[in-house]
Amino acid sequence: MSEYQYYEFLAIDRPLTDRQQVEVRALSTRAHITATGFTNEYHWGDFRGDPSRMVERYYDAHLYLANWGTHRIMLRLPRPC
Repeated sequence: MSEYQYYEFLAIDRPLTDRQQVEVRALSTRAHITATGFTNEYHWGDFRGDPSRMVERYYDAHLYLANWGTHRIMLRLPRPC
C-alpha cells in the first residue's frame, strides 16, 4: 500500500511576512506557500516541521490527513483578556 499524507496550514488573522515565508520554506521545498497558506502532499517520507510549532508561530489553523486513518485539526484561539 502506498503512503499518503496531506498537510494544510492557514493564516487567517494575519498574513505571513516575506521573512516568515522563507522560514517555512526551509521545512519543505515542495510545499505550495503563500502569505496565507501552506499545503503539501507526501507519498513517501514525512514533513520535517512540527505542526504544533507551526500553528504557534505562523498559522491559525492546521489540517492533517493520512491514508491509514489519522485525521487531525488544530485551531489557534485568542487568549482571553
